[in-house]
Amino acid sequence: MNRLKILLLQEALLVNNLTQEIHLTRSITTRIVTAEFSHLTLTRSTRMPYLRKTGLLAITCLSLTIFGAMTARADTVVFTNRAAFTAASTGLTTINFEGIAAANSVANFTSPLTLQGTTFAGSPTGAISVVDSGFFSPLFQFNSGAVLSGFGFIDVTLPAGATAIGADIMSTNPDGQSFQVLLSTGAVFTVSTPARPNRGFFGITFDSPITSIHFTTTGIPLMDNFTFGQAQSAPVPEPISMVLLATGLTGIVVKVRKGRKSV
Repeated sequence: MNRLKILLLQEALLVNNLTQEIHLTRSITTRIVTAEFSHLTLTRSTRMPYLRKTGLLAITCLSLTIFGAMTARADTVVFTNRAAFTAASTGLTTINFEGIAAANSVANFTSPLTLQGTTFAGSPTGAISVVDSGFFSPLFQFNSGAVLSGFGFIDVTLPAGATAIGADIMSTNPDGQSFQVLLSTGAVFTVSTPARPNRGFFGITFDSPITSIHFTTTGIPLMDNFTFGQAQSAPVPEPISMVLLATGLTGIVVKVRKGRKSV
């Protein structure tokens, strides 16, 4: 009997708690509905401060949105013109491969060649060559002196932080050749080179560092004037400009509100 009384008492307490929760929920719901109804029945003059605050909040959000849009820039920009690439980049270093091969000769390397922190490889074993323009003339004559020569491809490993890369690209095919360019990011591009002695150009700026770049073609790939550095940042408005923008928009809203109130 005692056990039964305890169970009945526990059940009674549970019912009582549920009843209190129901009353509390009803009370809160009533208050919310009353507050919303009071808000809807406010006079025009009472609602104006609220509307002004809402307008200011909207203007602030708009300013932040505009600021974000102005500071953003495209992830990738590809260049086929060196002058345009140079104008869009900063802190550039150019490797021209001069002074490595003797006149009218070739300098062969059985392992990758590293110059100014940049490593070049032209075969699965890393072999690469630097060829003077007078070697087997006119095969390597592109009006730029010595050139780098791979064996089916040229792999380039870059110093840390490079976000701008450019190079003159050619091939031993006198009519020019199509190149495929693969970035460490996974992006792939196809570039056509003109007939000898003209040089093609491939340049790219990126919003994050590129660690390596791979050039491949069906002929013998040639490269000169390899350039790397950083991409120029898009112009960023000064904070004061954004403040002035927000202030100007606020003034317009306040003026409109005053005009409506006087009507």
